[in-house]
Amino acid sequence: MISGDGTMTCSSAPVIEVRDYPDRPLSDRHSFQLLLGQVGMVELEVGGRPVRVSEGIVAPVASGSWHHYLAPADNRILVLDLPVDWCEALDLAALFDTSCDASRSGGWQLPEVLCRQASKLHQHPNIAVDWLEQVTRYLGEHSAARLSRPRLSLLRLLPSLRREPGRRWQVAEMAGLCHLSEAAFARQFRALTGLSPHQWLKRERLSEARRLMLESSSAALTEIALHCGFHDAAHFSRAFRQEQGCSPREWRRQQVRN
Repeated sequence: MISGDGTMTCSSAPVIEVRDYPDRPLSDRHSFQLLLGQVGMVELEVGGRPVRVSEGIVAPVASGSWHHYLAPADNRILVLDLPVDWCEALDLAALFDTSCDASRSGGWQLPEVLCRQASKLHQHPNIAVDWLEQVTRYLGEHSAARLSRPRLSLLRLLPSLRREPGRRWQVAEMAGLCHLSEAAFARQFRALTGLSPHQWLKRERLSEARRLMLESSSAALTEIALHCGFHDAAHFSRAFRQEQGCSPREWRRQQVRN
């Protein structure tokens, strides 16, 4: 899973790696994929359309599309494998729709600054969210058809929620930060995390509470409860018992004994 500011918590997460393709024909079909040429080049055919993935060229491969590779020389290609549910949750499908913009079938030339940033993605995947957002913004400004803005702001929101577990987060506020209606936010939040905003916050608050109880055996449970966003110790105890099957005090004693 991608962590840090780009935390992704859906059931499957993007895989980012640098690959070198062999000098023999290969065929494949999988989820959404972005290829960015870094060194050398790879001849790619997607849906019968040829793409030369050379230095600075980013090429989209739509989910389920048969595509074929041939690398006539040494090459280094940055590959982003993007799961279908992840792309749908973040509204990234427009990146892969070549039907409304024929120029996309041949890939795009990215500016040098985006290529430099991309060279760090496989080692620092936490910057992938920023990078994808910049790419979609750039392509929206320079391609024939305007790309819809992806919902990457959802991924930006999750670390903020974790940093402030004690804050009284409201759905309206969270939706506003993502520039979405409350209904759209709740729908896309569940698609991304598998949980409603309320369920996700409860899970994260309980996780933080367990961490604090282990970190300091002397910290008062009421203090921990308030820090983690529960109304009071009784509210915290009820939520904790529902998840763990015992009270916070009992759980803490068990951890000390173990």
